Amino acid sequence: MVNKLGLIVVCILLSNLVYAQCEIDAGPDRNICPTESLLGAVLNGELINGDVVEFVWEAEYYEPVLQTTFYASNMLSDTAILQPTVDQHFERTVKYHLTGITSDNETCMDSVVLNFSDWSVLTIDKMDHKLVEDTIGLWVAAMSNWPHIQYEWSPNYMISDTTIENPKVWNDSTTFYDVVITDSLGCKWTDDTFEVYVVPVSTREIIEGKVKVYPIPSSDILNIEFDGEIECIQ
Repeated sequence: MVNKLGLIVVCILLSNLVYAQCEIDAGPDRNICPTESLLGAVLNGELINGDVVEFVWEAEYYEPVLQTTFYASNMLSDTAILQPTVDQHFERTVKYHLTGITSDNETCMDSVVLNFSDWSVLTIDKMDHKLVEDTIGLWVAAMSNWPHIQYEWSPNYMISDTTIENPKVWNDSTTFYDVVITDSLGCKWTDDTFEVYVVPVSTREIIEGKVKVYPIPSSDILNIEFDGEIECIQ
């Protein structure tokens, strides 16, 4: 009878010990593409075991240009809940630490790494004018903060290679080329359309004759020099 009572006491103590043990999970490491980042990436913290009464997220980044240190309180919507939203980040790879504190002041910790794919885009029209027989090079206006690993140009029309950054084109009619860029995180970005205008034959004959038009392409002022009298420009 005494042995049974002792066994029951031991089981209760072990049960309480297991219950009191603190264990948390900060979630899996992952890559954050622009769409998720704009919507607000969520940290997937989870309580595994224990009577945790308090959670604390921590992160730290020193910005040398601004000479400022940013903390989790600057980056997260709430540092005291399991699944806060990442409102902003200040480096491409951020390591967040999650600490759980039990009612008897026991602590447990886990961490998670998020890689952020950020893109910068030149605010410029991608366009060029060419004669039918000319060959010109295309270029991209978007750049990821991670290396580019793939380019997908379309349409596949009179283009040297649809899989490189700067293919050559010799299109014989006006063509709009699009490109999708993939970075090393697997994140994709659709760059602005590259507009390649082909100068009509009649216009070409004028340009090769008495008219000088520059610069081509032009997004602001277009200069026209003509050895003669101009009656009308349409």
